Amino acid sequence: MAVAAILGLGATAVKSAEAASVKLTFFQDTDTPVAVGSFSYDESTPYEAIFPSRSVGTPPLEIKASDKWFVVQDFAVNLLWLLWNLSQATVGDRGTRLSPFLWAPFNRSQLQVVTASFSPFGSEEPNLWGNWAFGNIPTPPNLVIFGNSDGPGSRMSWLQNGFQSNGSYLNSGYVIAEEVKPGSENSEAVPEPGTMAGLTLAAAGLGYAKKKFGASKF
Repeated sequence: MAVAAILGLGATAVKSAEAASVKLTFFQDTDTPVAVGSFSYDESTPYEAIFPSRSVGTPPLEIKASDKWFVVQDFAVNLLWLLWNLSQATVGDRGTRLSPFLWAPFNRSQLQVVTASFSPFGSEEPNLWGNWAFGNIPTPPNLVIFGNSDGPGSRMSWLQNGFQSNGSYLNSGYVIAEEVKPGSENSEAVPEPGTMAGLTLAAAGLGYAKKKFGASKF
């Protein structure tokens, strides 16, 4: 029983190691952060999809596993008194969103989303957009995070249109994205529910084995 519990703990540890997160630090006019956000993704499962074209002779837009783009999960940030999460994800004025937000750590922009926008020939064609947008772009509040212009590791930009009692206001700045791997010094030391369950089973199993061993002495 103890062995089974320990094996179960090992399985949960391997599963949690597949998860990765990214810390987003938002700056405005100075080098003092104005907000810190984050999102997570499953680095064991690259996103794959094929988006067909409606124009004759135009090849489909294909995202392969070898591209190493990952579906964004659990995005959250409180930026200058406005809360943003994935339920507010949009594409701004780019048409219809066809894919979830994607994190492409090795791609130049790093931020990706597939949209359907009208081509000059009048048909909706799938396109890649290197920005993430939240909220209703024509009407505030809204937030846009722009992908890296100089490749991975460079600063991203953000633009937030909010509102107050006397009208709307516009804030902007830059964002630094930092990968946070499980077990790194930047990661939060909070066990996942599966890990906690594994620890409980392991403790129970070891306790049972100890009790049985003690009883066998007499």
